[in-house]
Order: sequence, then structure tokens, then C-alpha cells
Amino acid sequence: MERSILDRLGDDAELKLNNYGYASHEAGWVERKRHPDYDVWMITEGEVSLGFAGRTAAAREGDLVFFHPEIAYTARCDQSSCSHLFIHFDFSLGERDNILHEFVSMGVISNRLVQEEAGMLRQAFQAYRENKPMASLLLRGYFLALLARLLAIPIPDHDEASRKSQGSSRALARLQPILHYIDEHVGEPITAERLAERIGMSPKYFYTFFKANIGFTPQHYITRIRLNRARELLLEGERSVKEIAYQLGYPDPYTFSKQFKRYHHMSPSRFSEHT
Repeated sequence: MERSILDRLGDDAELKLNNYGYASHEAGWVERKRHPDYDVWMITEGEVSLGFAGRTAAAREGDLVFFHPEIAYTARCDQSSCSHLFIHFDFSLGERDNILHEFVSMGVISNRLVQEEAGMLRQAFQAYRENKPMASLLLRGYFLALLARLLAIPIPDHDEASRKSQGSSRALARLQPILHYIDEHVGEPITAERLAERIGMSPKYFYTFFKANIGFTPQHYITRIRLNRARELLLEGERSVKEIAYQLGYPDPYTFSKQFKRYHHMSPSRFSEHT
């Protein structure tokens, strides 16, 4: 799945921080768990050994550990004490609540890959622990920056092979030509029936298949891509609202303005005035 789908539909991605805190453990600590949501640890002291899905890894001070929901793991610190901060969260795109599986592998992420973002998050976490004003908003903002950085890190080859062995990733790869087609023909009438025919599926099965993997129905996805393209064109400032409406396939400027306002919470003319 191309990373650009989260860029194109970033406004529709939802992040919810469920719980965050700090944990410290004495030497000999062992934990065997699975979490119902995503979880990120930042090691703040010592070394944590991890085991999951038949693999082992070690996380040292400054490293991150990324956990997928419902995956059992074992964590321990054997020789000395250890500590970490943790953030439990949900992240969804439309109705797909496990979209991050496609972009971030479960396991240890070296500090050298996220040093700047992790440092900012650690400072925000300290501010939160000290009850400083607006610290929770700061924590959320820096965590989102860290998450964006994680999404930009290529998945290692061995994890990519494992990921592609799962049905979800194969399904997303099969949808890539459809997503490209929508990008290239966004100003034309596009029906789910036409898309289903291009991919060799029945319309009913294609609708279910698309929604399960993208998080939106085909028509909702097309609408979002179309309105995001409209916003880009308005920002360029080279076309009128009327020209953009017809360029993107709307029957008239009124219909375009009504849909744009519903999605972007202001009319296209007002949006242009603020750019």
C-alpha cells in the first residue's frame, strides 16, 4: 500500500490517545501480555528484552518499541532495572482501525531513526508529569509528529516479506491500479461498477472488498479525493470556484460548494479568501 494514501486522506485519519504513563521495573521483571490497542514504549533507562511472533529483540535507552493490537509478547529486564514511558492509542482511517499494520512493523525502532521526534516527545511527557499548562495538547502534538516519522521509515525487507504474506497486504496491492485510476480520472464520472469491471470483480464483492481494505466505500473515497484536489486547486489560486467545479466533474458550482463546505467546513469562496 502506498504511503501516499495517508497523505491524501490525512484529514480522515483519527488518532485517540487512550492512556499514557511511566513505568519502572527492578532487575528480573518479566511481563507477558497483549494489548487491545496500539502501544508505543520509549525506553528511558536500562535495556528491555522482547519476544514476539518467534522473534527476539533488545531495546536500549532512547529506542522505541511499537506494539500491534492483540499480538502476544514477553518483555523483561534481566541484569539491571529498566524504565519506559508508554502511550496506548487507536489510529483509524475511515472504518479501518488497523491501518498502521501496513506501515509500521511491530518491534524495536532505533533511536537514531527518530532521535529528534522522540526527544520532543520525551520533553512533552515530562511537562505533562509536572502538570504544566497545555502539556496534554503538547504531548498529543509531539506524538503525532513521532507517528508521522514512523510512517516515513521503510519497512525492513524481512518484515515486508512477512507483511505481504498476509491477505490484507495482498488485497491492498491489488487495489493499487484502482487508486491510480481514480487519481488520474478524478474529474470524470466514476462509478463503483466501472471500477469493479477494471479489477475483475462483481460490483457487490468489489464494494465490500474496497471498504474493508481502504476504510471507505468507493464513492466516499472518490468524493474525498475529489474535494482534496479541489482544495489544492484553490490554494494555487489560478482558477475560479466555477472553473474548479466543472474541472472536477460537478454539474454546477452550487453542488460543488455545498459538498466542499460539508467536508472542509467552509465554502470554497471563503477558503480562497483565507489563502
